[in-house]
Amino acid sequence: MEPDDVKAEDLIRIWEKTVETQMHFNEMSVKSRQLGFTFVAAALGVAAFLLSRGEDFSILFPTQYGTFHLHISVLLIVISIIAVFAIKRLDLGVYHRMLRGAVTFGEDFEENYLKKIVDLEKGMTQTISHYSRYSDASKTTTAGKHHYTGAKFLTAEDKLRAFYTFAIWMLILSAIVMLIVTNLGVLRPPRSGG
Repeated sequence: MEPDDVKAEDLIRIWEKTVETQMHFNEMSVKSRQLGFTFVAAALGVAAFLLSRGEDFSILFPTQYGTFHLHISVLLIVISIIAVFAIKRLDLGVYHRMLRGAVTFGEDFEENYLKKIVDLEKGMTQTISHYSRYSDASKTTTAGKHHYTGAKFLTAEDKLRAFYTFAIWMLILSAIVMLIVTNLGVLRPPRSGG
């Protein structure tokens, strides 16, 4: 089907549905992140509360060097790390891929159909993608027309992966610090029975 064979109203309707689909997948992605990180925040809050209660919430492991304390707060942080991995997998492996498909379709549709009826360099999806992918994105205007530039390319997926990597490493570091803090001064040799 050639763009000239389709009415402008039909093209606009298809484009509107495309944008709705993009918004739907983006909303699903955001909601999964919100739900997942709400769980993580709650687990960290409980960990902080239990830590304030001291040794009452520790699992004790006698060793030849003394008693090792595994505080429940450390386990809650480990559970949070697992939760972030699950959120990442769902977000990047499912919702983000569907969103990318909808965006790619939108870019293709704007390039091959919509641009011919609105006479722009980029359609809305293309422009949003451009500003999302280039950290130095900008535009110049010549004779009333926008021209888009940018050289520092980084996809939304790359940014999300960096975010998840940072979150996971911060949780790992927190678990290690918590493990050390809850065992400072605790590892003492067992008392002789005398």
